[in-house]
Amino acid sequence: MWAAATGIFLFSWGPVFVRDNEFGALPFAFWRLFGAAMWAVAALYLRGGRLDRRVLRHSLAGGLVFTVNAATFFTAIKTTAVANAMVVGATAPIFLLWAASRVFQERISFRVVLATPIAVAGMILMLVGRSGGSGDASLTGDVLAVVAMFAFAGYLVASRIARNHLSALEYQAGWSTIAAGLMLPISLLSFDPLVIADGWSWGVAATMAVTAGLAHLLFNYSHRYVPMRALSLLNMAAPGLAVVWAWFLFDEQIGGLQWLGIPLVVISVLAVVLDE
Repeated sequence: MWAAATGIFLFSWGPVFVRDNEFGALPFAFWRLFGAAMWAVAALYLRGGRLDRRVLRHSLAGGLVFTVNAATFFTAIKTTAVANAMVVGATAPIFLLWAASRVFQERISFRVVLATPIAVAGMILMLVGRSGGSGDASLTGDVLAVVAMFAFAGYLVASRIARNHLSALEYQAGWSTIAAGLMLPISLLSFDPLVIADGWSWGVAATMAVTAGLAHLLFNYSHRYVPMRALSLLNMAAPGLAVVWAWFLFDEQIGGLQWLGIPLVVISVLAVVLDE
């Protein structure tokens, strides 16, 4: 549970820094995945593992859906408010609870059933209550955020299945290598340069490669030990934190309704996590 919570914390502030660089959305997504793949593969071989056919086969589904998530989410972050993209993305638990019940045969307790609509209501307040700020909302960005949400839900389901066959590090090396390979041609087909002359942007990309990669590793590690119902609601804590980071770093104003929505989400998540 601590691994999952730490992963969520790293997830929450990482996307905020996507805005603070000169890379285009797709090139940034590629370099972030490429860096994460490099350290994961290096760590795997240092521990005596191998990136063989077995690892790649079980990592394929996760790599494919995460590529869709990365391409759409990073573009959404660049084209709409951080709050919008994160809040829309956090509705994934609605679908993950269905997967927990139907696919993984988990029993959904009354507390989870009660906490989920409260958390969703909190997210709606956060979205509706967004006011002004440096990140203006756009319909295109919000639609891309919805696509990214479905892809991320698929990634978590694929990850849970893959962890029945692979260690967390094997899976991290496998899916990130596949996703980086797929993102390269996608990035080259975009109108944004793959290489730029801006040291700060490279530093942000490198930081994201390490921290976001570590977040995925920790979260995927927890798949074997924490029920999907708890992981799905734990994801809802990220938007509240992301809104705070966006307010603190980029002056994205927080409206009155958001101040009500954030604690609703956090309290609902804590209730389920503490129960688990």
